[in-house]
Amino acid sequence: MGTNDKDGAHERAAPRIKIFQPAEIRSGAGEQSRVHLLNISTGGALVYGDAPPEVGAQVRLVCGIQLGAARVQWRSGRRFGVAFARPIAPAELDVVVRKQQELIQTMTQRVGLTAVR
Repeated sequence: MGTNDKDGAHERAAPRIKIFQPAEIRSGAGEQSRVHLLNISTGGALVYGDAPPEVGAQVRLVCGIQLGAARVQWRSGRRFGVAFARPIAPAELDVVVRKQQELIQTMTQRVGLTAVR
């Protein structure tokens, strides 16, 4: 995998969409914990959590929908990257993004703000 800029960002097969979406991660041992997705694509995701799994760990992500099996590719501090065992369909990606937009709208209404479009 090559780099495309001075900060070492890797070229990716699929573009990533920035989000901040609560999710759950489940390990093969049945452990589950709350995490946040920071970005997502059809091939993987950037995840933030209090106790990131070890590199190579097999996990399952749930974010409103089952995102399926994934492998932890790297970790640094509380951030880690996963690659999905099978690419998620663009329609599934749309569902995750819609759920993000619904959360923003709900929170905006709760605090009495008008959403900016």
